[in-house]
Amino acid sequence: MIERQGRCLQNNLGYTLLEILLVVAILAGAGFLLYLKIPSDLQKRGIELSATRLLEDLRETQQAAMATNAWYRIKFFPATNEYMIFKEGQYIRTVSLAEGVSFAGNSSELTLLPTGAPTVGMTIILKAGSLERRIIIAPVMGRTRIEIVR
Repeated sequence: MIERQGRCLQNNLGYTLLEILLVVAILAGAGFLLYLKIPSDLQKRGIELSATRLLEDLRETQQAAMATNAWYRIKFFPATNEYMIFKEGQYIRTVSLAEGVSFAGNSSELTLLPTGAPTVGMTIILKAGSLERRIIIAPVMGRTRIEIVR
């Protein structure tokens, strides 16, 4: 305290312990909420990315089969969470699912004829935690779509 002309002046340049504890408590609460929310957001983002990529690859392969008048095959490998694309038996590329996303079910391979139609209809199931997406390929003309399972 500084005393000047009979008055007592206080130095108010610092924070009280209560103010500091309040700020720490607010930051801890916000951090906890983020800690709970981030893993589910990462799972959702991963499964959406994998399902969209697979759907795009299926449609692109179907278009390529019609454009080149050749058959294509997509082989699924649940053990490694990836799939491979072949043109008339020749390897084209391998695509891996996003981290934390896996195949569920028993999809092994899909063959697309030069007309773009699949030899069989198929449902490919992707899982990430409690989230599930189904990529459905219609048996006649090969219409592909994503179904969200809640």
